[in-house]
Amino acid sequence: MTAVRFVTAKRILTRQKGGFLTQGVYPYTHTLSWAAGCGFGSIYCGKYCYAAVMPNWLYNKQAGEQWGDAVILKQNAPELLAVELAKAKNRSEMRIFMSSVTDPYQPLERKHRLTRRCLDVFAQYDDLDLLVIQTRSPLVIDDAELIASIPYAWLSMTLETDLGDLPYGPSSNHVRQRLDAIKTCAEAGVNVQITVSPCLPYSPEFADVLANSGAKRVVVDTFVEGDGSSGERTANSPFAEKAGYDWRSGDPARDLYAELQARSVDVGWSANGFAGIPPRQQMLDLKSG
Repeated sequence: MTAVRFVTAKRILTRQKGGFLTQGVYPYTHTLSWAAGCGFGSIYCGKYCYAAVMPNWLYNKQAGEQWGDAVILKQNAPELLAVELAKAKNRSEMRIFMSSVTDPYQPLERKHRLTRRCLDVFAQYDDLDLLVIQTRSPLVIDDAELIASIPYAWLSMTLETDLGDLPYGPSSNHVRQRLDAIKTCAEAGVNVQITVSPCLPYSPEFADVLANSGAKRVVVDTFVEGDGSSGERTANSPFAEKAGYDWRSGDPARDLYAELQARSVDVGWSANGFAGIPPRQQMLDLKSG
């Protein structure tokens, strides 16, 4: 069972001065993470998650605590967000990624609702440039209407494959649930993108599944380009030893990218894809023009 601890944070928005999220055409200015550690750390994705080796979660080494064993909640995250947005003088330039190191819809969200309470704060402002909510959890459908009411919000749903029960891959049921969540949110008016990140082995039909999902855009990524260390973090993970295939090869991901392009899908690659949503005003100008 995942241990839960609480801290009182001093800040909740982290300005981005470098790294993966600033490498694209339209870089993010901030990240927002209301937890250190992740409740998904003990399932398959925790075996290769780059966040496991980041120095941003506080764990009990003496007790042998590992990634996924504990989540530290920043219990005052919504209140801090309210203060920081109220004081911000450049909200129209703020591009926020929630979250780079923990899932905002991990199981603990159903009890503590920190993501929902943060979304309630965002809903009070209509002048930010972008908020991306990155998750792999179907729990996001609980907040579909709230997300749709925030004009600059996007749901970014991870879908690494359409195959179930791969070694270190999602179950068939979870693939279906995520596709259902994508459809539900899109029908509710949410801007949705799918992140095939990292790209796992997939079926010949995967490009069609993505093209017909209801998402407005897709991002394709590899272990090597996406882990922030040219694959070295992945190489040192439990996943690398038991994956059973050449996870360093980017060919399957590039093939998928090409297939999506051939289907006229708005598709981005790795860092450029993640930071590829144009500024809000630019998109409004294109619609009005």
